Amino acid sequence: MIELAYDIQHIHTCTPSPGCQQPCHGLRIPANRLTLISSPDSQHSRAVLDTLAGCQGQLCGQLFGQPLSHGRVAIARLGAQTTTHSRLRLGDFVMQARRQHWLARPHAIDHEAVSHALHTLGISELAQHKLHTLNAAQRQLACLAQALAGHAPVLLLDEPASLLAPASRDILLRKLAALALRGRTIICTLQGSQASQACAHWLIQLHADGHARQGVPTQQHTPALAA
Repeated sequence: MIELAYDIQHIHTCTPSPGCQQPCHGLRIPANRLTLISSPDSQHSRAVLDTLAGCQGQLCGQLFGQPLSHGRVAIARLGAQTTTHSRLRLGDFVMQARRQHWLARPHAIDHEAVSHALHTLGISELAQHKLHTLNAAQRQLACLAQALAGHAPVLLLDEPASLLAPASRDILLRKLAALALRGRTIICTLQGSQASQACAHWLIQLHADGHARQGVPTQQHTPALAA
């Protein structure tokens, strides 16, 4: 039996049109897996992430077996347009995800988490570079590294690889899939090819009428879910 992170009976997302809500029913998102959400309208996918994060809309269901209204699970939400021109060094920027207070001194486990996030994304050599010297794709990876280095067991990522070349994007998705299997529930929006969708463990395809098609990708390039 697959363990579920989100078990949602009803979800009403606020669309970009003022006062308009888009209903969807029966979403199931497995725990510790990479789930991709695709839609003909990227704003609809983004609205679903915002609703899952509790930022807007309405949800009826459970998260890790607890009513969503309890809000006990930490969720990290990374936007598609997250960029920074800070003069912080990349390593210090990523370390911010580990600090409970800006005066707190990082411990060895914090340095290890930051190092692992940078290594996973292939940007370790940029750790001492200041963010404003990086290109747009590198800054996008920097923001993703900060999310990965944090404590949240649930990551909601809006187009985390939109600035990467298709081949690099697929490599990144495979890395996220491998990380998920180690204990992170990662949910990404994706406007991409069938090849990219095949990198996920679970795929949710949203339709304008509120219907959602969900399941294991047809041609999966990641380890299959256990029945």
